[in-house]
Amino acid sequence: MHALMTCVKNEGPFLLEFVAHHLVLGFDRIMMASNDCTDGTDDLLAALHQEGYVQHLDQQLGPKEIPQHAGYAKLRAQFGLDGVTWLAVLDVDEFLHVSLPSGKVQDLTLRAPNDVDIIALNALTYGTDLGGTWQPGRVCAQFTYRFGKRQGRNGALKSLTRDPQRFRGNHNHHMIGFTQAGPLRAMRGDGSVFDIDLETPIWRQLRVKRPTVTCHDWAHYNHYAVKTYDSFALRRARGRGARAAGESENLRHNDDYFATHIGASVFDDSISVYAPAVEAKMAQILAHPAIAQAQAKSEALYGAMVAQLRENLDFG
Repeated sequence: MHALMTCVKNEGPFLLEFVAHHLVLGFDRIMMASNDCTDGTDDLLAALHQEGYVQHLDQQLGPKEIPQHAGYAKLRAQFGLDGVTWLAVLDVDEFLHVSLPSGKVQDLTLRAPNDVDIIALNALTYGTDLGGTWQPGRVCAQFTYRFGKRQGRNGALKSLTRDPQRFRGNHNHHMIGFTQAGPLRAMRGDGSVFDIDLETPIWRQLRVKRPTVTCHDWAHYNHYAVKTYDSFALRRARGRGARAAGESENLRHNDDYFATHIGASVFDDSISVYAPAVEAKMAQILAHPAIAQAQAKSEALYGAMVAQLRENLDFG
């Protein structure tokens, strides 16, 4: 069984594509925690949960709780990991892309030798332009220019972990607290294998890889970090999922961060190989009236929120 876990806040219009895409890729379970949403995200997730497309938890955060860390722990407590052979943790702006013949996540995990515990995948980071404004529709179809494969912004890793029950918990990029003696072995996105030093914090080894060892041959994830400026401004306003509310590091997502994603020049719509199946899955999901109603509500609320932000933004 292949499971996917994520945490969200005010990302309603993007959920349907994310869920449909990863169901098409072969994930059996998608577990999603939401918190403090004002754009209808929680209502849409509740409707998706009711019809069995996701397992949703609307979490209530304590004053010092980190939304992602708390969400992962609560999802695990609520829905468990029994029977999960592989667990992926992705954000809603990250889309797994398997370049092997079937395009399925199972094709990737079957390539992992029996002694491999983790598949560590690099990003392909997609860019934006300063003048765009948010429009409803599939993210993967709207943003088709990325940065070169060896650029540093593609060094970030996301992990698929075999038998996640062997770890005490998980963070955004990797599991934490390996409970066994070892060894612990990882496979890159080109099939090459490396050992993880259990004397060194896992995050130092599975958070970022230098551009000289980025690998995208068998699989990677497309990262749509900023989309349009108005949508990015709304993301900035909601705060960072990896920090407790009010922490100063929430300011990471400033205009300088957005500027680093302008100017992507490599056209790459290879993920469109999934488009027919994803669009069909989205149509199937939207055939449920409660989901369609929640989707429309979320798009309207989100659209109103970005429109209000645009009044105070300088698109200069």
